[in-house]
Amino acid sequence: MSRVDNLKKIIKRLTGALLAFLALLIVIFIIHCINVGRYNSEWRIITSDSSSTQILVDVHPRGGVTDSWVKTNTGLGTSLNAKIYEMVVTNNSHYYVDDWQIRFNVTDKCYLNNGWCGTFEIHQFDRAGTETSQTLDLRNFDNRDIYLFNYLAGQDLLIPLDYGDYFIYHPDTSPASGEVPIKGSEDMSGSSVCGIIMYSLTGEVNLLDYELSYKLHRGLWDGTTGRFLIISFTLLALSFIILGTIFLVSVRFESRIISQNKLLADAFRICCAMPDSRDYYSKGHSERVANIARLIAEKMGMDKSDCEIVYNAALFHNVGMVTVNEQILRKKGKLTREEYAEVKKHTIRGAELLKDIENIPHAEEAALYHHERYDGTGYPFGKKEDEIPLIGRIVAVADAYDAMNNDRPYRSKFSRDQIREEFIKNRGTQFDPAIVTAFLDVMGERNL
Repeated sequence: MSRVDNLKKIIKRLTGALLAFLALLIVIFIIHCINVGRYNSEWRIITSDSSSTQILVDVHPRGGVTDSWVKTNTGLGTSLNAKIYEMVVTNNSHYYVDDWQIRFNVTDKCYLNNGWCGTFEIHQFDRAGTETSQTLDLRNFDNRDIYLFNYLAGQDLLIPLDYGDYFIYHPDTSPASGEVPIKGSEDMSGSSVCGIIMYSLTGEVNLLDYELSYKLHRGLWDGTTGRFLIISFTLLALSFIILGTIFLVSVRFESRIISQNKLLADAFRICCAMPDSRDYYSKGHSERVANIARLIAEKMGMDKSDCEIVYNAALFHNVGMVTVNEQILRKKGKLTREEYAEVKKHTIRGAELLKDIENIPHAEEAALYHHERYDGTGYPFGKKEDEIPLIGRIVAVADAYDAMNNDRPYRSKFSRDQIREEFIKNRGTQFDPAIVTAFLDVMGERNL
């Protein structure tokens, strides 16, 4: 297998692993979104008895000179003391307070007069326990629209509240108010400040029985899981970019290699056609032998790159024939002993021509050993069995098949059955038995 094929295989495996990791991240992200949605939609509660350090509520009388006064003309037959109370909601958490509201439970008789900047949801109960509620903007109202029990003291609205009554302050949601959302951080707390004007006989109204309900807003990328997802998605994207770049480079490199290989293959064919062209009966012989040798190599389980090496080496197995006298090659009758000895020299001469060719692996061996016999009776050295290089044993079978499958001056080509019989008969003597078995399988599968 070539380096490019190995690289593509590695890229394929890495891409599969990254896609699996991406699928896992998507599942984690979906679960994270659901959890964040639940977290953000949950109403949390703080009471006056809570010991929260993240969200703080402070309700206190404002201490300025003009922040308390006495109203004598009340229409109630008695004077009332007015006081401005300041309500501060402070966010010390890492997240925004996305929404909030605060309920005040009334413990003493008092009168609600005004407040800013939000609205007041007021709940009154009569002696029979019947509840009346209404939401009002106490800075902007029409007295005719109020159905709560109330008084008018001049221009001032007085809404009486007694024990058991309560009112809920809803903050102004307009961006200009700054009441919602309330920013928060570890270093600098955000806060919302609201004011309420209350009347009472004594001038003191207990607003410490409260219940703050609020929602925190956590961003998708906040917290440990959010940061993990940011880092993971970033690294994943970079990995895909890097793999994609490597893949594109490898594809371009492979296409260049393929182009170069085609040029080399054409050059090989031209070189190998030269010795074949000197003998009418040998035209196309080298390429046919190379194709059969490659099929045998594939059947024997060699990988793609090794099969190409076998093919290229087999193309040059007969290159030594260029040194043989053309009259001998074209002779129609039986060769003399001297002529046959001259022909046999093509193996050594071919190897001599190829010995310095480093870019065609095993071509020298294919030329030198393709006429050796498995039993040691071949030429030029009489090597046997595993002493003969594998390429020589493969080419020997392919060369013999092409010789039997084509006409010669002194005989006609063999039939398919005759070829099979010839290989079976000479298995273990002329040919390597394992290679003959592989070739016979190729014959059956390819219908050679």
